[in-house]
Amino acid sequence: MAKTPADDTVASAPHNPRRPFWRDRPKIVAAIAVFLMVAGSYLAMQINTAGGATSVSEVTIFSPTGQQISANVYKPANLSPDKTAPAIAMWHGLNNQKDHMEQTALELARRGFIVVSADQIGHGSSNGANQDAGCGGPATLAYLQTVPGVDTSRIGLVGMSQGGFCAATAAALSQPDGYRSVFYMESEPGQPGSVDVSAIKGIRNAAVLIGQWTELPGLIAVSRGLDAPESPALKAFFETNDRIEPGRVYGSIEDGTARILYSEWEGHASSTDAPASIGDAVEWMQKTLTDGSGLSPADQIWPFKLVGTSLALLGGILFLFAGGSLMLRTRAFAGLVRAVPEYRGLRGPGWWIGAIITTALGPLLYLPVWKNMFFTPAIGVSTLWPQNFTNIYMAWGLLVGVIAWALIALNHFAFTRRTGGDFAAYGVTEHRGGGIDWGKIGKAVLFTAAVVAPVYLILTFTDAVWHVDFRSWVVTLPPLTPPRWVAFFGYLLPFAFFFVAQGILFNGFLRWRAGKAPLWQEMLVNSIVMTLGALVWVLIAYIPLLAGQPLPFGSDPQTMTAAGLGAIYYLPLLVFWPVAACLWTYFFRKTGRTYVGSIMVTVFIVWSLAASSSFQMWPIVG
Repeated sequence: MAKTPADDTVASAPHNPRRPFWRDRPKIVAAIAVFLMVAGSYLAMQINTAGGATSVSEVTIFSPTGQQISANVYKPANLSPDKTAPAIAMWHGLNNQKDHMEQTALELARRGFIVVSADQIGHGSSNGANQDAGCGGPATLAYLQTVPGVDTSRIGLVGMSQGGFCAATAAALSQPDGYRSVFYMESEPGQPGSVDVSAIKGIRNAAVLIGQWTELPGLIAVSRGLDAPESPALKAFFETNDRIEPGRVYGSIEDGTARILYSEWEGHASSTDAPASIGDAVEWMQKTLTDGSGLSPADQIWPFKLVGTSLALLGGILFLFAGGSLMLRTRAFAGLVRAVPEYRGLRGPGWWIGAIITTALGPLLYLPVWKNMFFTPAIGVSTLWPQNFTNIYMAWGLLVGVIAWALIALNHFAFTRRTGGDFAAYGVTEHRGGGIDWGKIGKAVLFTAAVVAPVYLILTFTDAVWHVDFRSWVVTLPPLTPPRWVAFFGYLLPFAFFFVAQGILFNGFLRWRAGKAPLWQEMLVNSIVMTLGALVWVLIAYIPLLAGQPLPFGSDPQTMTAAGLGAIYYLPLLVFWPVAACLWTYFFRKTGRTYVGSIMVTVFIVWSLAASSSFQMWPIVG
């Protein structure tokens, strides 16, 4: 590493183009990443079809009010033309997609059920705004009844969270005799928190699953999941004044009056990927539609599918690093490579204070932003920003971003300017006293697009042909539909405001060991600083829940709901924040510029949010 007097930078070792493949680490990692994306998705597809025992196809359902609903149809491969099979209409939860319910769908399909698993309106590939037309429930049930091979006298409904109290209940009420049973996964049959069951008393053969440490006990008007047997909302629905006995069937399956409460050791978000809840859904549908026949509910293969999609997600993330390194070797993007600036940032106690503020600031503001934005949003949905959940993250990012930019200015003028700190040292300008090179920033945008494109193309193929995307539980990376592309571009600049500031803080002010640490060590430290505060917040929320206690942030219904939802939506950031910190660090070391990694982080995070969040307002798409 040699010092360059022209701009006070440190040069990197040149790449040897003649190095053989097996000694070229970026090429090896890129090849492994591609293999993981393809092989992981193929494994997931094989499990999703039970090794060919079922078929999976995507269909479009048209609602009477004009919405287009996307759904996956699972059919047993050995279903003969002269026989019929029991069938299930299925819906995911709020701000999820049909892929979240694939685990349950494939287990039911393995047992001979025809399953139509639909994106709720405003979710996934379905158009419209959230909760339009009964969340798409009535239209999906009507479609299921027309699918060849369906025994229309043996139809069940499965809904998770909003997919239960909105889609499944709307479907049941639209055709009181068009189904035989319902399974409410982490949901209640009526409106959340309501004890008025007058409109839903006639729902046939209903099972309700509430996890013992659910993040959203307010759905059934209690403060913790363990209190579900004492829920006034469920007691009214079960027509009893006594404590409900979990696992006991109340009423009669034959008469359509059956009720059962399942109480499992799980949470709201975990229910879609939990053996107990999936087994309960299978058990109830077998009891009510097949007289208990079929594979045991405990016989489940979906975890292998989760392994496949998780490997594919890992491969996609790895490719951003390795593919970016290779792309910087090309003639088109070699001009982005500059020596790493000499570190002029915080040192000693100042570094530790800066790191503590950086890791704590976001978590301290998280719940107040969630509570405000979910109930009385300061930033309402619009054609530019049509997704309320993405708007919550955006408002949070903008608030933290304003403070981060203020801290950058304060640190610069109060401390680092004295030691030679300037925009060049922070990786923003090309040399001391120079202005921003907008041409290089434009090239960094093109560079990001070139690196992300192979990941996106592989994902598009696996989603369209194999009907699986890249995901590991709540960490998802689906493809973008045309309306979601519109949302993606609308959110880029607000999120860039936050991510560029964070990149400057890490690369300009908080480099570990004054920038002299090995790359892996600096990536690790930056990941810890970026994520530690979030992890502490999540632990504060979940440790009481796992111990059977309510959320510790407050007992009023709005705070409980905001804290519960906030806890669920903080979980993906425990993965995305370390990835972001590593991308900032890696590409700063590669290019000597902060904005290259910041643009990559912005595109990656906004892609995930825009692709997976629900629409509260339908964007205009030409």
